[in-house]
Amino acid sequence: MEYQSENRICQNCKKDFIIEPDDFLFYEKIKVPPPTWCPECRLKRRLSWQGYQILYKRKCDFTGEEVITTHHKDSPHKIYRQDIWWSDKWDPKDYGGEIDWSRPFLEQYGELIKDVPLPSLYTEHSSMIRSSYCNAASQCKDCYLCFRITDGENCAYLNLVGDVKDSIDCSYTRHDQMGYGNIITHSSYQTFFCEDVVGSMNMWFCRSCVGCSDCVGCVNLNKKKYCIFNKQYEKAEFQEIFKKYDFGSTENLEKFRKSAMAFLLTQPRKQFNNRNSHNTTGEYVYNSKNVYDSYMVRKAKDCRYCQFLKTGPVADCYDYTLFGEQAELVYESTWVGQNINNVKFSAWNYVGTNLEFCFGCHSSNNMFGCVGIRKGEYCILNKQYTKEEYIKIVEKLKKQMMEIPYIDKAGKKYGYGEMIPGELSPWAYNESAAMEWFPLEKEEAEKEGLNWRDVEPKDYQNATIEIPEHIKDVKDDILQEILKCETCGKNYKLIEMELNFYKRFNLPVPHQCFLCRDRARTRLLNPIEIHNRKCDKCGKDIKTSWSIDKPEIVYCEKCYQGEVY
Repeated sequence: MEYQSENRICQNCKKDFIIEPDDFLFYEKIKVPPPTWCPECRLKRRLSWQGYQILYKRKCDFTGEEVITTHHKDSPHKIYRQDIWWSDKWDPKDYGGEIDWSRPFLEQYGELIKDVPLPSLYTEHSSMIRSSYCNAASQCKDCYLCFRITDGENCAYLNLVGDVKDSIDCSYTRHDQMGYGNIITHSSYQTFFCEDVVGSMNMWFCRSCVGCSDCVGCVNLNKKKYCIFNKQYEKAEFQEIFKKYDFGSTENLEKFRKSAMAFLLTQPRKQFNNRNSHNTTGEYVYNSKNVYDSYMVRKAKDCRYCQFLKTGPVADCYDYTLFGEQAELVYESTWVGQNINNVKFSAWNYVGTNLEFCFGCHSSNNMFGCVGIRKGEYCILNKQYTKEEYIKIVEKLKKQMMEIPYIDKAGKKYGYGEMIPGELSPWAYNESAAMEWFPLEKEEAEKEGLNWRDVEPKDYQNATIEIPEHIKDVKDDILQEILKCETCGKNYKLIEMELNFYKRFNLPVPHQCFLCRDRARTRLLNPIEIHNRKCDKCGKDIKTSWSIDKPEIVYCEKCYQGEVY
C-alpha cells in the first residue's frame, strides 16, 4: 500500500502533527495503529513512567524494615527491598487473575500494578558498593545521589552518565574523570562547567571544544591550549590570568559565568550537535544513520522520535526513551534494553522479546499486560497460559481494547496502540522524569488528569548557617549544618566527599540543592524540538534545534565546518 502524509490532531494537546509515509510503514511493520498523540505528548507520557531522582524512606512490605525507595509511603504501591524483590521468596504469578472482558483492559492493568510489589530501588543491586542512595544504577562504588548511571566511582549528584570517576554535578557525560558542573562531556579530565567538550582537560566554562587543554571561556576550539575567550596566550600569562579569576568565590564565579554566556552568543553554533552520523536530524546523535527527530542517541539506525539511548546498537525503533544496548523494534516504551526485540507500550524491562504493556518483566518473552515476572513466557495479567491460548487471547484483547477503551480522568481514550496512561504510573508526575523536560504546576498536572505528590513541610526549614562567600572560609563543621536551597527552598546538606572536592579545586559551596542544580544544567540544553530556520551565514533553509526566537548565531553544517575547522 502506498501511503501519503497525513495531518492529525493530537488527542492530548489538540495541536496538529504529521504522520509521514515512512511512519505508516513502520506502524504496519509492527502491527499497531497510528498514534493519536503528537510526538511531544507521547514523549511526555513515556517520561512519566521513569521515577528515579526523588527518594524517600518507608517500610518494606515484606520484611517491615525501613528502606530507601522512589515510592512514597502514601503511594498505593507495595514495595519490597531490592534483594527480596529479585529473589524467589515470592512469585509475581500469585497475583495473576482472569481477564474481565466487560471492563477496559488497562483499568485491570492499573489494578495489577498496585497489587504486585515493586522494588524499593531500580538498581543492579548486587553490583552496587556503598552506593545506597543511587537509583537506576549499576556497577557503582562510593557514589551518592547518582541516577541513571553505569560504572561510577567516588561521584555525587550525577544524571545519565557512564564510566565516570571522581565527579560531581554532571549530566549526560561519559568516560570522564574529575568533572564538575558539566553537561554532555566525553573522555575528558578536570573539566568544570563545560558543555559538549570531548577529549579535553583542564577546561573551564567551555563549549563545543575537542582535544583541548587549559582553556577558559572558549567556544568551538579544536586542539588548542592556553586560550581564554578564544584568545591565545603563553603558558605563564595564561596561568597568571587564571589565578586572578579565583573561582573559589561565589561572586567571582557567577560574574565569570555571565561573561562566558555573553561570549558564547558571539560565536556560531552548529544546527545540530551531532558527530559521526549520516542522514540524521536531532541533537547529540552520535555514530548513527537514518535517525530522525531524536535526542542523545548513540549507535542507532533507522529510528525516529528516540531519546537518551546511551548505548547501542539500536535499530528500527520509534518513540523509544532511555537505555538501548541491543534493542530492535521498540515502540512507545521507556527504560527498556539490553537484548530486547519487539517491545511495545512498556517500561523497565531488560532482556526479552514480544512484550506489550509490561513493567519490570526481565528475561521474559511473549508477555501481555504483566508486572514483575522474571523468566516468564505466555502470561497475561500475570496469569500463565499455553502458547496456543496466549496467541488467541492476545488477538482478542487487542480488539477488545479498541471496543472498550480505557478513559482517563481527563477524558482521553486509550485503545490498543497507546502507551499506558501516565495516571497509572507508579510515580506522581512531579516525581517522574517528565518534570525535568516538561515542568508543570500542580494545577496544570491535575487538569491533565495526572497525579501529584505534595512536598513534605519538614524538608523546608530554615538554614542553620549562612554559606561563606569563599571556599577558603568554609570549615569542616559545615557538614553538620542544614542548608536551604535558594531556588526551591528545600533543605540539603553537604557530604565529606563533596566538600573535599570543592576545597581541592577551589570551588564555592553551591547555594542550590542537587536537584535544582541538575535542572539548571538541563535548561542549558535546547528543548527536545526541531525548528525551521535559516543559516545565519549562507541563508539557506535548515532544520535545527535552535528556535528562531533564540539569539544564538546558527550555521548549517557546511558553514560551521568551514569556519570552525
